Amino acid sequence: MGDHPAVDVLELIVSELVTNAVVHGGGGWVRLSLRPAGVGERRYWRVAVVDPGGSGSVPMPRMAGVSDMSGRGLWLVDDLTGGCWGTGLTQVGERVVWALLPLNGPSEERVR
Repeated sequence: MGDHPAVDVLELIVSELVTNAVVHGGGGWVRLSLRPAGVGERRYWRVAVVDPGGSGSVPMPRMAGVSDMSGRGLWLVDDLTGGCWGTGLTQVGERVVWALLPLNGPSEERVR
């Protein structure tokens, strides 16, 4: 992990989104974008993961059972980003999941 808490959180978010795309994305490829974003004082890392989308549906958090080995990743992303993440479909039906993380890492201040 990184030398700064924000790096650790960013690595965890990237890992969760890429893993979801590999496991649920229809196979073949995954595209990751990581770039700074924002305006003025509010600066963020913008993580976006695109996959083929097989089913044409977007990922949604689900309620995992106590013994389930998966199903908590998007809840984790939601918590770490203060709810500033989302999903969508490109014009050609690829799935996109994105998240914003303040450059200094999560804080009590919400991104919105």
